[in-house]
Amino acid sequence: MKSTTKHFKMKSELHKFIKFNICVIITSALDVLCYIFLLYIVFKKYNYTPLPDSALLSFLGIRYRGYLYAYLISTSIGYAAAYLINRKITFKSDINPIYSSALYFIMAVFNVIVSSYIGGAFGTFIKARELSSPIIEIISKLIIINIPTIWTYPLERYIIQIRKKEKKPASIIATDLDGTLLKSDTDISTENLNAMKRLAKNNTKIILLTGRTLYEIPLELRTCSSVEYIIYSNGAGIHHKDKGMIRYKTISNTTAYKIYSILSEYETFIEVYTCGAPYVEKSKFSAESFEYYKIDSDFIPELYKSRKQANSLEELIFDPSYKTEMFDVFFRNPDERDQCISRLKNEIDEIEITSSMQNNLEIMTAGTNKGAALTELCNIAGYNIKDITVIGDSKNDISAFKTNAKKYAVANACDEVKALADKIICSNDENIMCYIEKEAV
Repeated sequence: MKSTTKHFKMKSELHKFIKFNICVIITSALDVLCYIFLLYIVFKKYNYTPLPDSALLSFLGIRYRGYLYAYLISTSIGYAAAYLINRKITFKSDINPIYSSALYFIMAVFNVIVSSYIGGAFGTFIKARELSSPIIEIISKLIIINIPTIWTYPLERYIIQIRKKEKKPASIIATDLDGTLLKSDTDISTENLNAMKRLAKNNTKIILLTGRTLYEIPLELRTCSSVEYIIYSNGAGIHHKDKGMIRYKTISNTTAYKIYSILSEYETFIEVYTCGAPYVEKSKFSAESFEYYKIDSDFIPELYKSRKQANSLEELIFDPSYKTEMFDVFFRNPDERDQCISRLKNEIDEIEITSSMQNNLEIMTAGTNKGAALTELCNIAGYNIKDITVIGDSKNDISAFKTNAKKYAVANACDEVKALADKIICSNDENIMCYIEKEAV
């Protein structure tokens, strides 16, 4: 990637140098034509008129009035044309024209003095030996004109005709966590964290788009300066790094109890996401239960790290100080999971159902999903959804993949997500932020 970028820059620089030299040829031709016209037509009668003694003219080697007039006027025309062509076409400079004109004038005066000295010496040599002719004058003029290009190109390229540093348009990355930004062991890699910090310095904004509660998000990410917004619990909450929670949609107590009652009729391991944290029944929080309910082995370390144990989820649901964001439930039997989905949809209108694992369901209030939350965040923050790149892996990312954002699926994503993706990138164990960083070079 770096080699390709270096090659591109060298090629671009070569194009500028070629355009500059084409400009030199064109303006030199203009200069010479003006010079010949002025010398042999306009100022012809002054070609043998000696100039008065002058230390400056003597230093420059200028002896004849016609040569002086023709040379100074034609050179001025040539430099003016070169300035305009190089500013608009060669370097496409947008720097303050007064600044560049002043510096260019100083350079032009210096070049004229040097060229006049060389030209005066040529003119005196030619006159003294009576070699004067249009062809000799053209050849000598071309030689004189092109000598200053040795220093003119670098001066114009890097000092006079520079471009303002363009602020790179902000790019926005909205990334899922489990199976995407986080490794399979549910940790955030140092490589990803460092890449996120570098991206932020390069005007890239980062949004976390997760099914996790706010409490479950690794501390390194919650406190990471490059993370501006966090969409958590599948869109139930939107958190700003400085302002805190800016939007919160929860399930009503009545609806939450209906959901809990239906789920309890099946062999289930129920988690209630409330007030930014995940709660489980204390009586079921054990390695035996995790195995019995076929909870993904990769997910079990996270259970031990972040789950809060409650004596009764039912009491928690009816506690007015707690707001239910989402149910995350694991089914021992796939058939029961399918039956439960049908019952929930038939008996409760105001809910939304998705999943992120083979045997779980994630249940939120109606209209709550990652895609809706991301769209709402765009309205709040003034983002254009088309400027956002969503990265994900599981079914609870599908709603975000159905927006007008650019969609990247990780290599380990489910087939449904891959089918909606604009691009398949590396796996979650290969540091997706490093991939994004390389792509941005």
